[in-house]
Amino acid sequence: MPQPSYAYACARISALEKTLFDKETIRRMAEGSLEDAMRQMTDAKYGSLPEATSEDVEWMIDTVRRQTAETIQELSPEPAMTDLFLLATDAHNLKILIKARLLGLNEVVTLEGGLYSREQIASMVSQQAYGELPQALADSLQALEAKLRIQPDPQTVSVFVDYGYRAHCLKAVEQMKEPFIRQYFAALCDFDNVITFLRMRAMGAQKEDLKAVLLPSIGIRPQALIDAYELSAESLTKALSGSVAKHALLEGLANMLTTGNIAMLEKARDNYLLSLVNDHRHDVMTIFPVVGYYLARDREAKALRLIVTVKRNGLDDGVIPERLRELYG
Repeated sequence: MPQPSYAYACARISALEKTLFDKETIRRMAEGSLEDAMRQMTDAKYGSLPEATSEDVEWMIDTVRRQTAETIQELSPEPAMTDLFLLATDAHNLKILIKARLLGLNEVVTLEGGLYSREQIASMVSQQAYGELPQALADSLQALEAKLRIQPDPQTVSVFVDYGYRAHCLKAVEQMKEPFIRQYFAALCDFDNVITFLRMRAMGAQKEDLKAVLLPSIGIRPQALIDAYELSAESLTKALSGSVAKHALLEGLANMLTTGNIAMLEKARDNYLLSLVNDHRHDVMTIFPVVGYYLARDREAKALRLIVTVKRNGLDDGVIPERLRELYG
């Protein structure tokens, strides 16, 4: 079956974008009551559940995420590109489920909307069999499982899963001509190498351990990070000069050093990547609108889950505006 044309995909995406909650609607939902938020969602037919209550929100979000992934797979003129974005959800679920297995947790929240169903991912983790996944990710997971049998440390899970996912993406984009995709994953790799550097140092890992999990990059040289490993965090700034995302990395690193919270660097990464997509989101006859729509739905789901969870559990509403600023700028 031939792939859809860019013209068809962009026309469909343009219509679907009209169903997204805009920034102002999200703000009103955050400021109103739980009932107001639910009314907005049901009026918009979000999740196709007309008589929904707050207890149905997770089901509604899961439904929309699953429908969005199916739409992307149906419409994408370049599935090899868009599959990389869908696979990020599977990587997230792998981390959640492997950590849950180590900690003996029976109930955890995983996400719909990946290349694989949640049931498939859960089965892989339960059986420790990852042959269905892309080779680089599968290899990294097998190495992780071998390490966990010796030392069952949940902190190592994210490092190995992220490494496998990024390694697959970097190999895939080598074959792609679209400069945006190469820039996107080069920046992602640089950010995550720096985050891995900081996590490994916080764990007290040896320099050789870091060397084994740093990805090759067209930006930051892994050797520059290795050389800075035993120096101060401030010295890390010199290693960032080769990155396409240098300024965003430096800003995120400065905020992390001020707050002591590595989430500041993750926020800088997410903001940079989102701005990169948004700068090209309306370039028709390209993959940008398709990717932009998928990421916008992902951001919307995070915002809705945050708003309803805080209000349903009687938590301080003051946390909502800050988190929404992180999501929407």
